[in-house]
Amino acid sequence: MTRLYLSQNQLTALPAQIGQLSQLRVLYLNQNQLTSLPARIGQLSQLQTLELNQNQLTSLPAEIGQLSQLIELELAENPLEDISEKIRERFQL
Repeated sequence: MTRLYLSQNQLTALPAQIGQLSQLRVLYLNQNQLTSLPARIGQLSQLQTLELNQNQLTSLPAEIGQLSQLIELELAENPLEDISEKIRERFQL
C-alpha cells in the first residue's frame, strides 16, 4: 500500500502500527479529531505527503522531522502549540 486516505472519519487516534506501513508515500488524515500522532509515524521512511488539516493537534512528534522523503506537510486549522525546531525549520512553519 502506497496511499492511505482516512480523511473525514472522526478518528481520534492512530494506532502505533501505522509505522509498519513501510511503503506508504501519501497519508491523508484531514478533517478528523486527532489530538496527537504516534511517534512511530517517524518510521514511514517513504512518506512524501502528510495532510493533517482540520484536526485537534496541539503538538507533533519530533520524529516527523526524520522523514527524509517528506516534501508536503499540511497542518492548517489545528490548535498547534508545540512543534520541534527541526520541523519548523524544514517546513518553514
